[in-house]
Amino acid sequence: MYTKLVAFVTAATVASTALAHGVISSPPRRLPGAAFEAACGSQVYSNVDSDQFGNQQGEEQNFNSDTTSACRVYLCKSLMYEDNTGNVQSFSANQVVPIEIDIEAPHTGVANVSVVDTTTNTVLAGPLISFDPAYSVSTPIPANQTSFSVTIPNLNGACTTAGVCVLQWWWDARPIDQTYMSCVDFTQG
Repeated sequence: MYTKLVAFVTAATVASTALAHGVISSPPRRLPGAAFEAACGSQVYSNVDSDQFGNQQGEEQNFNSDTTSACRVYLCKSLMYEDNTGNVQSFSANQVVPIEIDIEAPHTGVANVSVVDTTTNTVLAGPLISFDPAYSVSTPIPANQTSFSVTIPNLNGACTTAGVCVLQWWWDARPIDQTYMSCVDFTQG
C-alpha cells in the first residue's frame, strides 16, 4: 500500500511540474480568486489555482457547464480584477517599470509586453518590448527575456480607473499551440 501511495504522489508531482510554464513574478500579477471561480467554474479554478504557470489552451480544455461567458480566457487568462483590487499599481508616464518573468518550462515562440484595455481586450500601447524568438528550447534563455524593463507611455487619461488597464505579458509558442499570459493591473493618474 505504501509503495502505491509513493508512486501516486511521485506521478502527481511529476505531472504538476510538467504543466508549469511561465508567469510574471514581479510586479504583482492577477491571481485566481472567487470572481474567477464564479466565471470559469470550479474545475478551471482548481487547475489554475494549483498551477498558475499553465496555458490558455489547457484552461479551455476544462471548460464545462459551470463555465460562463464571463470567462474570457484570452484576456488575462480569465483572471479577474475583482480578485486583485489590492494589487493595483500606479505608473506615471515615462516611468520605467522592471519586470521579472519566471519560466518553468521553455517553449520556443514569441513574446511581448503591451498595455491592454480590459473593457475591449485591445492593445492601447505596445508592444513596449518584444522577443522573437522567445524562451527557446534550443539555446539558453537570455537573461534580458526574464528580467527587463519597459517604459510606460503617456496614455492620455485612458487608464485612470482601476481595472481598465493592464500591463500584459504575452507569450505564444505556436510550434506546440500554447499561449501564456500574465496581467498587472495599473492606473495612470
